[in-house]
Amino acid sequence: MYGLAGVAIGLVYTMSPLTVWFTLACVVIVMVAGRGLGAEERRRVQAILIVSILVRAAAVLVLFLTTDHARTPFGFFFGDEEYFIRRSMWLRNIGLGFPIHTADLVYAFDDYSQTSQLYVFAFIQALVGFAPYGLHLVGVALYLTAAVLLFRTMRPSFGAAPSIVALVLMLTLPSLFAWSISALKEPLFFALTAAALASAVAAARADGWPRRIGFAAVALAASIALETVRRAGFAMELGGLAGGLALAWLLLRPRLFVAAGVAAVLAVAIAAGRPSMELRGVTPLAEAVRVHRGHVWTTGHNYYVLDDRLYAERVDVRTIRLDEAARFVVRALASYVTVPLPNEIYSTAALAFLPEQLAWYVLLLTIPFGLLFAMRRDVVVASLLLMHALVAGLPVALTSGNIGTLVRHRGFALPYLTWIGAVGACELLARARRPAGARELT
Repeated sequence: MYGLAGVAIGLVYTMSPLTVWFTLACVVIVMVAGRGLGAEERRRVQAILIVSILVRAAAVLVLFLTTDHARTPFGFFFGDEEYFIRRSMWLRNIGLGFPIHTADLVYAFDDYSQTSQLYVFAFIQALVGFAPYGLHLVGVALYLTAAVLLFRTMRPSFGAAPSIVALVLMLTLPSLFAWSISALKEPLFFALTAAALASAVAAARADGWPRRIGFAAVALAASIALETVRRAGFAMELGGLAGGLALAWLLLRPRLFVAAGVAAVLAVAIAAGRPSMELRGVTPLAEAVRVHRGHVWTTGHNYYVLDDRLYAERVDVRTIRLDEAARFVVRALASYVTVPLPNEIYSTAALAFLPEQLAWYVLLLTIPFGLLFAMRRDVVVASLLLMHALVAGLPVALTSGNIGTLVRHRGFALPYLTWIGAVGACELLARARRPAGARELT
């Protein structure tokens, strides 16, 4: 029996080495996810993960079976995947000393979409050979690792029910599912972000400075690595970590928090008294307006958040006035939350996205309650989740102008918002079912 199993594994490894390594990685992921949990909860979490793994592996298998390999060397889910896989293979060939076409040599080192993920893929393929479908499995393993990291980090703070609900959402929402099976940057970026966040929480919980410094070093290393995956990745993660810890520090000191809130209100009131003032010195906002206009001017289904005069090409975005800037920010944030409205469905693909959009609206309703309850349970973890969501969401809200791009990039904040929303939904449900007079959730 063991001999036959060994032969079978050897045959599978010969055809697809990454399938074998992916299977081993999934075994570890499932085991780690259930470690230390009660028997019933462990079975639930592991069953959720096993089903998620099988569905994702089936999606990659369907891609392989439905691709006409007589006409194309490999199939892909998204157009950018073909570019990434080809570039990684060119880098692999260069590293191994294989001759490649001069044009491929130029494109292999092109500044466009330069990312360390290309070298990760190239290194993997240097070990196992050309593996265009195996790279999708690498993405699945990275995404599942990130999901389990967040589950293990949030579970002690928020309890079983919210953590399981959030885990299910992370594994089933269509946009995040598409991320998880892709050969794009998102799985690696999400895995490093989850590692940084989990390490920061572990540092806050750790006893003794040596352990705190060790976990903080891991968070810093993951943040630095993010910069190699996506431009501004380090700044975004540092903003999420530093902002979250600073917010928690203020919330734990109510007087300072109130003073900071009063100062912010006064600053807004003073600025509101000069609505016609031009904001020539506010370069980040002008840059956001410029990028937004660029999205709007491209072909596709777009939405508008600026005053009409600012969409004229001859108008310098640095002439934006304070009142125009305020309207821009409000409209941009509102669009981030609402676009696309159900009456703005414009294609079959957009219609397929409608269930997730409705789920997004429900999630938004629970987030305010979830934030309140999460802050009461663990102010540090809740603050880190909130700031990660804001740092990921605000740049998208202020720069997007294309509906498809907004929907795709909104996924950067979605993993963190699902945890806050899950806490709110479970707490509200528990309170609705609680006997009269009971106050605390058991």
